[in-house]
Amino acid sequence: MVRDDTADALQFDVFAEPAPTGDDGDVLNPVLDPVLDPVVDPAPRSTERERRAQGLRMARQALEADVGTERAAGQEPEPPAPRPGAAPDTALTIADFYELLHQALRMEFPDDVWVTGEIRKVSMSKGHRFIELADPSAGDGAPPPRYRNGWSYGYAPRQQTPMLDVVCWSREWPTIAAELDAVGLELVAGLVVKVRGRVSAWEGASRIRFSMSDLDVEGLLGGIAAARRKLLSTLEAEGILQANRRLPAPPVPLRVGVVTSAGSEALRDFRGQLERSGLAFEVHLESSLVQGAEAPLQIAAALKRLAHKPLDLIVLTRGGGAKGDLAAFDHEAVARAILASPYPVWTGIGHTGDRSVADEVAHRALVTPTACGEAVVDAVASYLEGVATNAARLVTVAQRVVDVSRRELAARRSELSRAARHEVTIAAGTLAHARGRVERGATVTLERCSATLVNRSNAVASSVTSTLTEGEHHLRRQRALLAAYDPHRQLERGWSLTRRRDGSIVRSVDAIAPGEEIVTVVADGAIVSETRSIERAGREQQSDPETGP
Repeated sequence: MVRDDTADALQFDVFAEPAPTGDDGDVLNPVLDPVLDPVVDPAPRSTERERRAQGLRMARQALEADVGTERAAGQEPEPPAPRPGAAPDTALTIADFYELLHQALRMEFPDDVWVTGEIRKVSMSKGHRFIELADPSAGDGAPPPRYRNGWSYGYAPRQQTPMLDVVCWSREWPTIAAELDAVGLELVAGLVVKVRGRVSAWEGASRIRFSMSDLDVEGLLGGIAAARRKLLSTLEAEGILQANRRLPAPPVPLRVGVVTSAGSEALRDFRGQLERSGLAFEVHLESSLVQGAEAPLQIAAALKRLAHKPLDLIVLTRGGGAKGDLAAFDHEAVARAILASPYPVWTGIGHTGDRSVADEVAHRALVTPTACGEAVVDAVASYLEGVATNAARLVTVAQRVVDVSRRELAARRSELSRAARHEVTIAAGTLAHARGRVERGATVTLERCSATLVNRSNAVASSVTSTLTEGEHHLRRQRALLAAYDPHRQLERGWSLTRRRDGSIVRSVDAIAPGEEIVTVVADGAIVSETRSIERAGREQQSDPETGP
């Protein structure tokens, strides 16, 4: 039953949500703003009212016995018929009915009772806390009643969750709030809590009211930890607990997907780190609630949407807050969405005390959004530093290869020069030896044939001239041969020497591939070029698939 504050009329609704109430049983309304008064005990019961209550209890017991008998026999119980000839003055007034109800509640619940329920909603007004609890073991809820001829006789198949309105008055709340603050918890939707309080009936709204006086904080902490352990054990049994952590870390995470609340401080801190780095980051934001009852499903949906985008990394982050705000990140839907993600997921939950389930299943867990941003920037900066280091090493190796090639060329030049000088020396010795033979032969001839000196002198002179001419020709041939072996002469004539980047000489087109860098040595230096195409003799031209022919 709910109260219409504008018309001040009562309406009955089986599925109406409970309205927050105050100590005096009135509906709390921000517009009307009633004053809350202490709860007043009802007036003492009269003997007549006690007699009526006893009669009602006996009638109820008889009705329950008849219904149990019919159900045991497999028959649907029939609704009881009105008593014929009942006197009108025996009907209870509403006030009498509530007095009997209060008496029955005190008899059934003489002391405070403990109740376990899942928080569906938490609200506050004038220092009072109003909590909607649902039965955590009822699934989608208990069945609503069936009706026949105006009588309720059973339950329909459709289920509805049993709910309980809990109020914690402002005089009780500071003690409970201090206990929650001491452990860093906050009452949020989704938590299963155990509360102690007194049961009463609120006549102003025809509703059962539960006034909370205590909360099992230690049990709440244990329940949260147990739920985490159970979920992690389930995921480990399924073999998927490390699924996201097994994904390879992105070497250059420039395309980053972010799941957090749009306009939040967490988003500003994370983006600030990326923007100050000066690197070309590409951020894809999927806004989502990060606390509250709707947060888990929104976070899971955002992660699924990012799975269809071309990314390198996903960051799930939020700002700091109470420990109870982490409930969304302990939800199974969030954990499974992280594990199903095709990209590594990094978390920056913003809480230094505990690790959530999302932290446990993520590829990497960091403390804050700022730390997440720094880690992403460090990953890209480390890659760039590695590229620069490798480039410096490549330049050093190339310089070393060039130096070795220069030394080898100088050694070969010196070797060729020594060989040429040796050949010239041999030729000169041969010429001197021949000249000596000629001179000795001439002397002998002069001594033996002085008579024919004049006749043979011309022949001797001719022979000497021929020998000299032949020696000169041989010397010129040797010099020409020496010049032919000199690589610099070949380079000066237009020839070139082609090497790969590792220094090996290219002797065939099969030794290189399109896109590979080659070094061409000419007379006055070297040319570094990239191969765009290769043309083989008698074959079709092969082109670089990226640059074309």
